[in-house]
Amino acid sequence: MKIRTTAMSVAVTVAALLLSMPVQAGKPEISRFVVPFDLGPIVGCGDFEVWTSGLERDTLKLWFDADGNPVRLQVQILITESKYYNNLDPDNKFVSQGKNGVGENITLDLEVVGVDPDFGFLIFGDRHESGAPFRLTLPGIGHVLLHVGTWFYDASEDVLVHKGPDFVLAEGETAPALCEALQ
Repeated sequence: MKIRTTAMSVAVTVAALLLSMPVQAGKPEISRFVVPFDLGPIVGCGDFEVWTSGLERDTLKLWFDADGNPVRLQVQILITESKYYNNLDPDNKFVSQGKNGVGENITLDLEVVGVDPDFGFLIFGDRHESGAPFRLTLPGIGHVLLHVGTWFYDASEDVLVHKGPDFVLAEGETAPALCEALQ
C-alpha cells in the first residue's frame, strides 16, 4: 500500500538523520516537519485516474538503549491538507478536511532491530500501525475511501493481528460515483 511505503521511507530517512544526534537512553529524540505528498492511482476511471495530494505534518520519536543503540521508532502522520483529483484535470478536485476539520492520521510504532552498516538505515522488526490515513465521503454515497483500524505486522510483513474495518478503496457503487464526480 502506498501510504505505508511513503510513511516508511520518510521514517527511514529521518531516522538516519536522528541517528547522527547525541542521544540519551529512555528519552526519545524528536523531529517534526511538513512533507508534501502525491499518491496514486487511488482508483482507475477508464480514461483517467483519481490521485490524492496534499501536506502531512510528521512527528518522529526515536528511542535508544543505554548503549546509544536505537530500539524503537514512532512516526505520527497528520494529513493537514489533502485533495483527491482527476490526474488529467488537476483543477477538478475534492478537498478533504477530515472529520470535524481534523485531518486524517496514522501512527506507526516500529521495533528497531539494527542499523544497516553500509547505509546507516534502521532495520525494523515488528510493527504496529493504527489510525485513519484515508477518509473521503461523497454525499449520498457514503465512504468512498476508508482505511481505519489497527494492524500488527512481524518483520516479514505478515499480519499478526488486525482490528477494524480495513481498507475500502472505492468498491462497488463508490468507484463509479468517485469517477463521475471527478469527470
